[in-house]
Amino acid sequence: MTLSDEQIRLAIADQASAWFAENRGGPLDPEARSRFMAWLQASPVHVEEYFAIAALAGDLDTAAKTKQIPLEVLLARARAQTDPVATLDPSVAGQAPVTRPRRLRLWSLAAAAALACVALATLWLTRDGERFGLPRTFSTGHGEQSVRVLPDGSVLHLNTDSQVTVHYSRRERAVDLDRGQALFQVTHQGERGFRVAAGNAQVLSVGTQFDVYRRPGAVRVTVVDGTVAVYTGPPQLTPIARRVGAGYQVEVRGQVGDPQAVDAPAAVAWLKRQIVFENEPLGEVADEFNRYGHIAIEIDEALRSLPITGVFDAYDVDSFVASLATLNDVVVQKSPTRIRILSRASARQEPLSDAR
Repeated sequence: MTLSDEQIRLAIADQASAWFAENRGGPLDPEARSRFMAWLQASPVHVEEYFAIAALAGDLDTAAKTKQIPLEVLLARARAQTDPVATLDPSVAGQAPVTRPRRLRLWSLAAAAALACVALATLWLTRDGERFGLPRTFSTGHGEQSVRVLPDGSVLHLNTDSQVTVHYSRRERAVDLDRGQALFQVTHQGERGFRVAAGNAQVLSVGTQFDVYRRPGAVRVTVVDGTVAVYTGPPQLTPIARRVGAGYQVEVRGQVGDPQAVDAPAAVAWLKRQIVFENEPLGEVADEFNRYGHIAIEIDEALRSLPITGVFDAYDVDSFVASLATLNDVVVQKSPTRIRILSRASARQEPLSDAR
């Protein structure tokens, strides 16, 4: 049976995925590394497919693990190869290799060379950045959210009005939460820990998922999966570190508070653009809405402690305000520039001049 070019390409892509997973799992042993190099050197198509998989995964760290492989040699081989046949690995031996048409062979050579060049440049930038600890900053504006894949494969979710600065080194992976809120899905990397600093608060994690919210006067840490250690002071010291497990939350106000059980999915509902609250003070709920909307909600002091329960779209202020208007003794005054939530007594004393 003779395989088509497409079938061979798919088979090589499967092999590339398998090797990518092997490299992602940690350093290869000498025998496996020898087989991996032999597989790469068998054809420039192998080089092309491997880096295509790495590019799709956005995993620069896994690509960096190939640094011992002479990529320059592979690139030269790809350029010099006269018949870049898609040679299959022994795992699919027995299938006759198929010689590609000349136009396709030339395209494969060009693509392999281009991808190898991109890979080399990426590796240089990544390793150079790690070597010198070059920081990288990510931020969101008011009402914006974003998702970033970090160099080690960890995922950063940034909430509205937030900023982080990432410092990766060979010793550790460090992120400064300069302001706002972020959720981290951390990839395990052996002894190379993942640390988040938010003011005086330090959060150490290894392969977990947690949320850090930096607010005026306090930092709130919520663990969705796994375990983190939370402490205060310089990052080198862990004088009074508290271990916080999944489904628990701590607040840091000068020192680390006691872990409290929470509804973790509700605490990170902002990932779904939602605000979830149960018997929360109306003043705090309104403050949350103000993080996303462009028209400020002002709460009468007499109503700020009113307990509120509900699930709302963080960007749907109108629905939230409409629900408040149904409550007893609550008056809603709206203008083009602000929304005031008042008690009836306050409304009689403080009419809103531009209300409509």
